[in-house]
Amino acid sequence: MTGLNLTDSCPGQLEGFPAALFFTLLNSLMAAKCSLSNPGNYPEDYGPQLSDNDEFDFIVVGSGSAGPLVAHALTENPDWKVLVIEAGGIPSAASDIPALAFSVQNTKDDWAYRTQPNPNSCLGLKNKQCSWPRGKVLGGSSCLNAMLYVKGNKRDYDKWSELGNPGWDWENVRGYFERLERLEESDFDETPLGVQGLMWLTKKKSKEPVKMSIQQAFEELGVKYKIEQDPEDPIGTVDLATCIRKGERANTGRQILGSVKNRTNLYVAMNTFVEKLIINDRKTEGVQVQINGKVLNLKAKKEVVVSAGAINSPQLLMLSGIGPKDHLQNLGIEVIKDLPVGKHLQDHLITLVDVKLSENSIISPKHPADPLYEYFLHREGLIAGVSFINFVSFINTKNDSKWPNFQHHFLPSMANDQFIGPAIDKGVAFDDDTVKIRRASCQNNPCVSMVQTLLQPESTGVILLNTTNPTDPPLIYNGYLTDEADQDMQSMLEAIRFTERLLETESYRKHRPEIIRYHSPECDKLEFRSDEYWECFTRHFGTTLYHPASTCRMGPDEQRYVVDARLRVHGVKNLRVADASVMPDVVSGNTHAPCMMIGLKAGEMIAEDWARPNEEL
Repeated sequence: MTGLNLTDSCPGQLEGFPAALFFTLLNSLMAAKCSLSNPGNYPEDYGPQLSDNDEFDFIVVGSGSAGPLVAHALTENPDWKVLVIEAGGIPSAASDIPALAFSVQNTKDDWAYRTQPNPNSCLGLKNKQCSWPRGKVLGGSSCLNAMLYVKGNKRDYDKWSELGNPGWDWENVRGYFERLERLEESDFDETPLGVQGLMWLTKKKSKEPVKMSIQQAFEELGVKYKIEQDPEDPIGTVDLATCIRKGERANTGRQILGSVKNRTNLYVAMNTFVEKLIINDRKTEGVQVQINGKVLNLKAKKEVVVSAGAINSPQLLMLSGIGPKDHLQNLGIEVIKDLPVGKHLQDHLITLVDVKLSENSIISPKHPADPLYEYFLHREGLIAGVSFINFVSFINTKNDSKWPNFQHHFLPSMANDQFIGPAIDKGVAFDDDTVKIRRASCQNNPCVSMVQTLLQPESTGVILLNTTNPTDPPLIYNGYLTDEADQDMQSMLEAIRFTERLLETESYRKHRPEIIRYHSPECDKLEFRSDEYWECFTRHFGTTLYHPASTCRMGPDEQRYVVDARLRVHGVKNLRVADASVMPDVVSGNTHAPCMMIGLKAGEMIAEDWARPNEEL
């Protein structure tokens, strides 16, 4: 207690009461925070021990959703030395607390990217830019996301295979998902999820009144509830499993790398920035890194695996001379291999229709300190989970297929919410006027953001280099709502109209839902809730669900694709990419679980390839 400045507002109240019990409570609360951001849960930092020309068998660049799975698979061979390089450090304590899922954005753990202004999207956000958070931390974006475990659906992977990628159809990848799943805690008696895999999962079912009403509202509209997401029959609503263990986030740095931290052939270098790949005669020999003010060359005797994500992976390849010839030459970069790196950028565009509810729609704690007490003493209660953010729907607004084209998420906030609402305001980069409207509307009433997620965008963007300085962020052109036939906008309008029908169901109406109107000079001129208004609203306030993908696509034709079906970069030896960037098209759902699958499959493919005698890849 030394150094604490505590004020006793009620002196004498402990008379006749064993003071030791009171201080036991305080000590228990203080001790309970020690497991958060605990270095003991992670591998030791090998970065300070690196020297110029150090050799490893494999170097994995990036420790996000995929990289740790690559390293986990490769280090199963005790004869291979595997180095994982991460630009950030151990995640902050806030990232470990599930209810603070969005609060880590725009901190030191976030690359804090912004998209380039354009006339089609993000017009109502700060500086007319969408905020694209990406994890700069051990565990990558698995430390920033909403922890939802979603596989996508069968058609996603079958289409990958049909594009010329054998081994990536649903029948071949489903087993990798099963090997990821370690369901520890569940509110359901039965679930098809695995229980012996690598990633700890928790499956909860919220009993909040409005959540139950939303579920019933979907059923009124013919969308049935399912115990678990079914990739072969995905239409429906479901309470998803989350990557949470005993009330704490299970990020991949902690859960995957931490589980093998004692393997003597695993080396993890934190706060180490990869500037470029070292390539000679189209053969990758290692990486150039910056650490503690020094520049080191690190050698990979077998391969470098780039798992830096859909933004940083193409940036690193282009800085190293792999990318669109004209773009690289304009920047004075020597072209090693002309490939469509950075092209076909896809992301899940969302709109948030905010709704104010009646007072008892979301149950608030009796006292503001109750959730803190429950969490820090027992890892239970409001803060230990994600409320009903894990409740989602998969729907087809066109009713033309058994496959969904939209996913609904629901972001609840209690009256005067101090957790989810403010973090969303900051993360989305709403302008000050919009934040005031959202906060004022939800000051005395609970609210819920009805989130429409476009699963299969027709529009695509591009990642380009801004400069040849590796520390300068790349240029991100999100490409939202730019498809020539305007199909994405039409689909978004259909999804918003579906949400309006949800609000009009008997189940939902009892909460007296009232759509909150944002203000913008352009949209204010239009009739509220008309097609023209919702189109304006989408262009101004539509934003990302944090799922950038497909910038180093997998496929056989190097005119259109960057890596082959074994994730080897076309025309460059000993170099692979394994992360969301290799998806030929983004999956129909949250991307964390598919990225883990890609990492696990990649690691095992690499091990298989190098098990062949006397074969240089």
